[in-house]
Amino acid sequence: MSTTFLTQARKENFVKKPSIDPVQFCALGATLVNVITVISPIFKDIFMSTDLAPPVEEECKSLLVKMANTIRVLAMDAVQKANSGHPGMPLGCAELGAFLYGHLLRHNPHSPNWINRDRVILSAGHGSMWLYSCLHLSGFDLSLEEIKNFRQLHSKTPGHPESHETPGVETTTGPLGQGLANGVGTALGLQLLASRFNTPDFPLITSKVYVVAGDGCIMEGITSEASSFAGHLGLNNLVVFYDANDISLDGPLNESCSEDTKMRYLSYGWDVVEVNGHDINQLDEVCQKALCNQKKPLLIITKTTIGKGAPSKAGSHKCHGAPLGDEEIKQAKKDLGVPEEEFYVPKAVRSYFQEKLERDAQLENDWINMFENWSRSFPEKREEFDAMLHNEIPEALEGSLSDLTLSQSISGRKASHMILSHLADLLPQLYCGSADLSCSDLTSVQQYPVVSKEQKNGRNIKFGVREFAMGAMATGMRQTRMILPVIGTFLTFSDYMRNAIRLASLMKEQIIYQFTHDSIFLGEDGPTHQPVEHLAALRAIPNLRVIRPSGTHEVKMAWLAALSYQGPTALVLSRQNIWDLPETERSFEDGLGRGAYIIHKEKRPADFTLIGTGSELPLTMDVAIALEQVGKSVRVISMPCWELFEQQPESYKRELFGADSGKKVSIEAGSEQGWHKYIGADGIAISVEGFGTSAPPCIIAREYGFTVDAILERVLT
Repeated sequence: MSTTFLTQARKENFVKKPSIDPVQFCALGATLVNVITVISPIFKDIFMSTDLAPPVEEECKSLLVKMANTIRVLAMDAVQKANSGHPGMPLGCAELGAFLYGHLLRHNPHSPNWINRDRVILSAGHGSMWLYSCLHLSGFDLSLEEIKNFRQLHSKTPGHPESHETPGVETTTGPLGQGLANGVGTALGLQLLASRFNTPDFPLITSKVYVVAGDGCIMEGITSEASSFAGHLGLNNLVVFYDANDISLDGPLNESCSEDTKMRYLSYGWDVVEVNGHDINQLDEVCQKALCNQKKPLLIITKTTIGKGAPSKAGSHKCHGAPLGDEEIKQAKKDLGVPEEEFYVPKAVRSYFQEKLERDAQLENDWINMFENWSRSFPEKREEFDAMLHNEIPEALEGSLSDLTLSQSISGRKASHMILSHLADLLPQLYCGSADLSCSDLTSVQQYPVVSKEQKNGRNIKFGVREFAMGAMATGMRQTRMILPVIGTFLTFSDYMRNAIRLASLMKEQIIYQFTHDSIFLGEDGPTHQPVEHLAALRAIPNLRVIRPSGTHEVKMAWLAALSYQGPTALVLSRQNIWDLPETERSFEDGLGRGAYIIHKEKRPADFTLIGTGSELPLTMDVAIALEQVGKSVRVISMPCWELFEQQPESYKRELFGADSGKKVSIEAGSEQGWHKYIGADGIAISVEGFGTSAPPCIIAREYGFTVDAILERVLT
């Protein structure tokens, strides 16, 4: 609780002693009792929402300045030792790092996953040594030896921050702007959790998300998308420190950008303040005022000098992305009044953080006590909290899905929509969203409301036409560790999201992407909306499972696969109806869970093996029947997920695609790229190698050779 805010309130409201007679005083006392009874919960909420660190004490300021210079020393030395890196940002933001990690943050470095911790996200990930220095000094499990191994093989200090490598790194950043969008998603996720679990007496989730972004981040389009969305929802737990040093990698910022960033963010619905980023007093004063009962997302424009402390390179793009050099560092240390010793950390700084760690631990202990009291008061909420935290999946889920009655001829998107509505009641961690297409990609769950600025207790999120930001924000939501996001758009627009999907895959974050309108057979919308190369592009991303199911049973099992995988999954679904094949009604273990499986077995050594996916699987079966009518022996394989198939034993792979499988033919309405790994160099890929066309689906099928007759002509010629 902010002692400053309490003291001010007491002075302004309770210290004055008006002169009244005893009768008036008694009457006033009774009135006050009634008033306090009504407003005390309100004041409690205000105090809890402003639970900030008190102002920096005078005796601490000199230590924070020492910490800032220590950040500079560690950054300069680490970049120089690696002969690689970006020293400019760490030197320029050193005071900000000292203020955040040395004072403002409510967290516990010895317990980096505490749910109610404040988060710091370095969106300007090239400045990673700033973050590593702060994490090391403040007590996270990041040794000085790791600092010395900056950018070296298997170190915890890679070139850009990676959340799966380094304790205290909240998200993997590097591609500029995505960290800010991750931060928006995390802030939204925390507000969703607060709405779900906070009570007047037990404010469990009160933490802030602090993002540090640079000029490059602010220029990237993804930050415009995400910042607009944050303003729309009024995310009052989000603070972005904009390191405004007016320098980009190529040179002065004014060579490429002249916008008024302050006015832009005001128009988004943010509060905006400006501060000298090298003045700890100003940083403290601004945060005390702006964060006390914060109403909106906040942009703090932090004016800094890039490379501050470097005698000849400060203020220049020359220190942005290259080591300073031995002589520059030697002179910098002399000017800063620190020893020439490499990786020098003053004992006073070590002692300060040792004491702070005890206070940090007490913060979490106090929260744990509150959490235990809340658990006793709300056992059902505690049960739901645990289910979300542990991402619990019911043991009988496969049976529950199998028993769900769906039409025998239904589109993939419609089947998934009905399954998702069923799952939402079983899995409290599921939250759904779409890029302005929920009525078409069918990602919404109608039994729950839409999230809004005023109402955060919904489970449907309208991200608007912001695909890239939606992808990155979903990653941020997942990084609360209590929300499992399901987000949707058309498959062709996965291109907009691709880099966000890539980073989620790098981190192995469990996010479910529902991509619909999955082929040229969406029809009249034409080649701008008809995906062709997108399946191949998504399949090329490591750790991403791409599942293109056929029929309702495979869609059900695709959901089971996505929910059981601790990583991202792309569900690729049709707009048009698909006829259910009874041969696909297998258990997960014997069917989709293997990635590929035989649905039609040859009666003698196979002449052909046909492999189909998605909406083309019924066509594949029709082709097999036609081939058998002309005396051919045919095996048919459904192959909805390459990644799952690659995990199978070699013996199983040989069983499907071994020497006895004959001529192999893949049938999929997309690019043939990648298929020859399975069908061989002499295999036949029935595919789409152009951009599609605008016409009804039946006309498109004839035009592109996706008919029984056209395929027979190709395979029998």
